Amino acid sequence: MEVIAHTMEYRGGPQLGALPVQPYTEDAYEEYRDLYNRCFRPMRQALGRYPLDCCPDRAALRAEQIFLYRHKGALAGAVTIREREIDGLIVSPAWRRQGLGRRLLAFAVGHLQGQGGTICLHVADWNRPAIALYRSMGFVITHAEIVP
Repeated sequence: MEVIAHTMEYRGGPQLGALPVQPYTEDAYEEYRDLYNRCFRPMRQALGRYPLDCCPDRAALRAEQIFLYRHKGALAGAVTIREREIDGLIVSPAWRRQGLGRRLLAFAVGHLQGQGGTICLHVADWNRPAIALYRSMGFVITHAEIVP
């Protein structure tokens, strides 16, 4: 199955990413992996991407810049930043459509703005809700490619 993947760059203004996030620590591994898989497993399955689950290696996550948002101790969402790219924005199903994705995205943009340079992300064309969110936050599509 082929997928159209978009590269989007941030062209909006300053973001004040005031969200009480915590850096990922290894004690959050199981909870993070479970949420990540709930969010991305259907996409990976539809695309025939294996393995279906992420994060088999705890050490690999330690090298990432992952920020967790908790509500009353439970993981509600997370965002991963790799160099200048926002990657792996995930929100618990119980928290969707409540603005948490927007707040996590604003946090990530604000975090990266202080470092200078282009801020980008990648998104599959069929993920229309995500594309709409990114556009509303100041991202524009700069490139599209077919990914086998």
